[in-house]
Amino acid sequence: MGILQDYVRAGGGHDDEGTKLNIHKSKYRGGCGCTARLPTDNRPELARVAAAEALGAALLVLLSCFPSCLPTPLSSTHTALASGCVVAMLVQGLDHISGAMMNPTVTLAAVVWGRVSAVRAIVMFAAQLAGGAAGAAALAALVPAGGSLVGCLTVPAPGVSTARAVAVEAVLGACLALVNCAAWDPRNQHLRDSWPLRIGTSVAAMSLVAGTLTGASMNPARSLAPAVLLGQFHHHWVYWVGPLGGAGLAAVLHRALLSPRAAPSRAAPSCAEEVPLEDKP
Repeated sequence: MGILQDYVRAGGGHDDEGTKLNIHKSKYRGGCGCTARLPTDNRPELARVAAAEALGAALLVLLSCFPSCLPTPLSSTHTALASGCVVAMLVQGLDHISGAMMNPTVTLAAVVWGRVSAVRAIVMFAAQLAGGAAGAAALAALVPAGGSLVGCLTVPAPGVSTARAVAVEAVLGACLALVNCAAWDPRNQHLRDSWPLRIGTSVAAMSLVAGTLTGASMNPARSLAPAVLLGQFHHHWVYWVGPLGGAGLAAVLHRALLSPRAAPSRAAPSCAEEVPLEDKP
C-alpha cells in the first residue's frame, strides 16, 4: 500500500472537485502488464487449477462431440457453432480459476509466452488429458442407441493427405495461439470482459473453415480421448504435431515481433513499481 499512499499524498487519485479516491482493484496492473493478483504454484492453487482444467476438458469433449455422435449426426455447421458456444461457456465459468485453457496447445503457447511456469504447465497438461478421457467416457455412456463415439474421432477427410492435414492443424493451432497471446497482451486488458465471446467465436470460425477437412481439432486432448476408447490411432500423430507445432511457432513470433518492448533508455518497470489508478466520479 506504500505506493498508493505516496500517490494520495502527492495529490493523485482525486478529480477536479477533490472527491475521494475510488480504488478499482481490478484495474491495477504494473507496467509489465501483470495483474495485481499474480498466479502462484503452491499446492492448493495447483490443485484448483488441475480440477478446473480437468472439468473444462471433460465438458469440452462431452458437449462439443455430442452433436456428431447422435444416431443422425447434425450438420458440420451446427457442430462448429456448438463447439464455439461450448468454449465460450466454459471460459466464462473457469477462466478466473485456471485460465480455462483446456488444451495442451494453448498451454504450450502460455509457456512460450511466459504466462505460466513449467510446473503449472505440466499439471495443466496432465489434467487436460485426464479430463478429456473422462469426457469421452461420459459421452460413450450418454450417446443414445444407434449413435456412436466414432463421430468424435478426428481424422483427415478422404482426399486430404497427412501432410496437408498437419499443415491445416498447424495453421489452426497458430491462430488459436495468436488469439490467446492477444488476450494476454497488456494492451488488451480493457477487453477482458468480452474474452469468452471472442475465443468462442474464434473457435467456431476455425471449425467452420476446417471442420470438414481434419475435424478442426486444435486440441490433442480432445483428439486423444476418443482414440483411446476406440483403439483407433490412424493418423493420430497429426493432431499432436500440427496444433502444437503451429501454436509454439506463433507464440514465439508473437513474443519476438508483436509484443511491446521497453524503451532502451530505461529498464522495464516491475509489477511493484507502477500501479496506475483510474478515477471515476
